[in-house]
Amino acid sequence: MEALDAIMTRRSIRSFEKRKVEKEKLEKVVDAGRHAASGMNTQGWHFTVITDAEKLRELGSYVQGNDTSICYDAPAFIIVSYEKGNAFAPYDTSCALENMMLAGHALGLGSVWINRINKTSEKAENLVSFGVPAGYRAYGCLALGYPAAGPKNKELKEGTVTWIE
Repeated sequence: MEALDAIMTRRSIRSFEKRKVEKEKLEKVVDAGRHAASGMNTQGWHFTVITDAEKLRELGSYVQGNDTSICYDAPAFIIVSYEKGNAFAPYDTSCALENMMLAGHALGLGSVWINRINKTSEKAENLVSFGVPAGYRAYGCLALGYPAAGPKNKELKEGTVTWIE
């Protein structure tokens, strides 16, 4: 898939097939995240990939207080965390998440950016039991899998561009 085609056609997917994503595809998606731009090339992020269904249920209970899926029942979930207190963290993790969404799309996978964990710093900073290193904070997550249904068309908002020539 060409880069511009991937950018123009990627949409958030919130309905996934039950089948697992091949590890080779997940590795490519994470590698795309690792190749993202980062402030002063610090690459201070960490990627935690969870494919264990029981661990994902535990994470849902921890974050939401119930047994509801935090990832639309996607078979793969990637937490992008960064060293606490780093000024580049929100920007660098955003670049990494976008790269991973585009890579997933190019590989035939659907994805949706999840912010349920990072909405509260207490939860975002206490994820060691879910594979996030001590001293790191979750800034964004990605639900990933094979789409169960096609994406909805996206209408672009008018008035968001100003040209000064």
